[in-house]
Amino acid sequence: MLTSVLAAQADEQSPIFNPVALIEVPLGLVMFVILYLVIAKVVAPRFEKLYTERHNRIEGRVDEAETLQAQAQQALERYQAEIAATQAEAAGIRDEARAEGNQVLAEVRAQAKAQADQLVAETRADLEIQRAQVKQELEPEVTRIAVRLAGRVLGEPPADVEADARRRGTIDRFLAER
Repeated sequence: MLTSVLAAQADEQSPIFNPVALIEVPLGLVMFVILYLVIAKVVAPRFEKLYTERHNRIEGRVDEAETLQAQAQQALERYQAEIAATQAEAAGIRDEARAEGNQVLAEVRAQAKAQADQLVAETRADLEIQRAQVKQELEPEVTRIAVRLAGRVLGEPPADVEADARRRGTIDRFLAER
């Protein structure tokens, strides 16, 4: 029957009156308000609570990460300071060892020079003693040979012991001057 009414009205070219459409508007508004209130009072606070918890967890982790990063930076700075101190200590030990080595080397050189000087002095003294001994041993023989040679050159054999002794005295003075 409704279809026949609608068909008749369509033929007349008049505006269609729809009673269902008028009821839907207030009912839609009421439903919208109810749905809005349910979402605003129940769903939105739960989502807000979830967002807040998630934000707090993220903030906590960010703060924790910043704290850990600051601790890591402090540990790195302490480590670098320890390395610098260790390097400075090693350089000091190395310099001290180098200075000690140079001092020991200087002492060894001084001892070696002193020993060498002492050995040279002893050797010179020994040589001087040996030279004096050789001179003392050979001097009478050289004097005798010189007197004979002088006698041969001059063609005069030594006549007496006194003349021979005087000649030896002259020869001894000559040798002493040298």
